[in-house]
Amino acid sequence: MITRRGFLGLIPGIGMARGWAGSGVGVPTRKFGRHAEQVSVVGFGGHTLALSKDISEATRIAHEAVDRGVTFFDNAWCYHKGRAEEWMGQALKGVRDKVFLMTKCCTHQNPLPEGGKEGAMKFLEASLRRLQTDHVDLWMLHEMKSVAEVDKFYGPGGTAEAFDLAKKQGKVRYLGFTGHDEPEVHLKMIQGGYPFDASLQPVSALGTLHSRRFETEVIPALAEKKIAVIGMKGFGGSKRSSEKGLMTAEKVLRYSLSYPEVCTHLIGVDQFPYVEEAVLASAKDPMTPEERKAFAAWCDRMGGAEYAMHCQPGHRDGSCCGGAVA
Repeated sequence: MITRRGFLGLIPGIGMARGWAGSGVGVPTRKFGRHAEQVSVVGFGGHTLALSKDISEATRIAHEAVDRGVTFFDNAWCYHKGRAEEWMGQALKGVRDKVFLMTKCCTHQNPLPEGGKEGAMKFLEASLRRLQTDHVDLWMLHEMKSVAEVDKFYGPGGTAEAFDLAKKQGKVRYLGFTGHDEPEVHLKMIQGGYPFDASLQPVSALGTLHSRRFETEVIPALAEKKIAVIGMKGFGGSKRSSEKGLMTAEKVLRYSLSYPEVCTHLIGVDQFPYVEEAVLASAKDPMTPEERKAFAAWCDRMGGAEYAMHCQPGHRDGSCCGGAVA
């Protein structure tokens, strides 16, 4: 008899990530965009990991996650003024070669003199030191918000040149961009023609008609270019939605993974018990398109947009203007 896991293994682009310590427990995996590489369908965010009670707890969470089959770990140069990368670098000691590590650069937002290509390379070197690694698997341009930022990326001496150089030097494997404010900005990034490997997108039942344009317009545009889609904001960017009973890890993942273009969805885990919740949720069947539509409508009736921090005016993730380059 073919079990559900056996069935998933027969579907092109879908597999299972087994526990590294032989636990036998696996997290489903999906193909990373146009590349053959597989990543776990749930990833853990560095911003929240750095909110653990201490580095020991963060390390315990990271190692348990890897043991259970979570391979995708996210971070950013600016999170907690560099502490998020420092903690993750320590937490991943001994298991770095078993994870797909992502971090982000935000020179396009930072007011420091270092900008564009040169600034981005300095930021990358700082990230590598903090993460205690010689390369990251995915380097992203963090939270694109305006057409001016797109023009800066593509312009002379812009971060696009740093992207090319970093890949040539072997310091990054894949490249991409993120954001959750303006769908038009993402479309312009795609139309600019850079061969991005991935993009981090808000994929959330907690949102507005405007924010859902990422799902109805941007995701199809990314799929056309075979750019991997990474989901975020399933909980709306805060714990309030789960505290009110609107969201659980299972709902978040079943909603996001209902889009076949989404290869992984990032969630925040700052307490050890949440690892088990995320792993179990990742094995649930994704919603059908009809279920996804009905669930989004239910969230709307429950006032879901109120709990979507990424939809609030003036919201910006992290603190890109407050970190130190070193």
